[in-house]
Amino acid sequence: MNFKEKIEAHQQGKYDFTTELLELALSDMVKTTMICTQVEQEFYNEEDGHYTLTFNRWRPKYTVKKNTAEYRMARNIKIWIARYTKKANGMRKKYLFEGSQHEIYDGDALHTIYSTFVEHGFHYHKDDFDKVPAKVWDKIGKGTVYQEFMEFRNILPAINRAKSKLVDQYTPIILESLNEVLPSVDLSREEDEIIGFIAISTKRKVDRKLTKLLGTKVHNINGEKYYVTKEDIRKNKFIKTKADNVLKINVSKLTSNQLNFYFSLKDMIQKEINAINIEPFTFDIDGNIIGFNKRFFASQMDMKESTFKNRLKRIQTKSKLADDEKLAI
Repeated sequence: MNFKEKIEAHQQGKYDFTTELLELALSDMVKTTMICTQVEQEFYNEEDGHYTLTFNRWRPKYTVKKNTAEYRMARNIKIWIARYTKKANGMRKKYLFEGSQHEIYDGDALHTIYSTFVEHGFHYHKDDFDKVPAKVWDKIGKGTVYQEFMEFRNILPAINRAKSKLVDQYTPIILESLNEVLPSVDLSREEDEIIGFIAISTKRKVDRKLTKLLGTKVHNINGEKYYVTKEDIRKNKFIKTKADNVLKINVSKLTSNQLNFYFSLKDMIQKEINAINIEPFTFDIDGNIIGFNKRFFASQMDMKESTFKNRLKRIQTKSKLADDEKLAI
């Protein structure tokens, strides 16, 4: 059966296409390697002025064994799973490893390892270091790079156990969502359109189901989507957070009207924290507060959102000026 025929058979209850897609995604038919691009970053200091340095950035690349619709769909699922389970990589921080899956600069152990592999014609992702055969090191030689490699290799079993639990948590939601989406596929559409429809619709359902199931908040900050569970937030003592630390405002230069606005907002924020209401706040991937929902607090203060934002921006500007003056003394 071809791609459309499999979907039609699935719609008729004659074929389990969702399981095929998931098994493909979890198999070696969809491989993860690393690619390196050059990234320029600007710097400034009084002695040298503005200058630019070039760094290496390594990113995961997902490749499929065959360029078919099934494999392309499986690739999408593989990426979803990789992004969801990457929180297990946090274990490496405990061992003071530098670098990350997304950005690794010169001098980092992972950059050295990846560069050495590529130099000798090998392409391995850090999650597959346990699959690197001995013949690779026979060719490269067991020097400092091998020792750095083994540090990553030795922590993999613990990471893989954590990832396995996350996969077991995530894949049933993918299957359920796919089963809800496939019956509504319009088979008169072009193949690429069908793939896009399935991918977008399924991912939306997965995100909603996961949020409801785990009591999570979904964030999409600087193009990176991640989930923060209530457990993460509790671990970081959300209830003990002070509104001052959320706002981070130096009040020394504020006018009386600005002070009234600031203290009213601070009271509102503290009220929500005391009520353990996480909804109006944004968090980093570890569960620490990094911001708040301006629309929500504007409504709480009976203000237009635009007015609220303008007032907040003005007191933030005043605060920065006060901080700069303090540093200049």
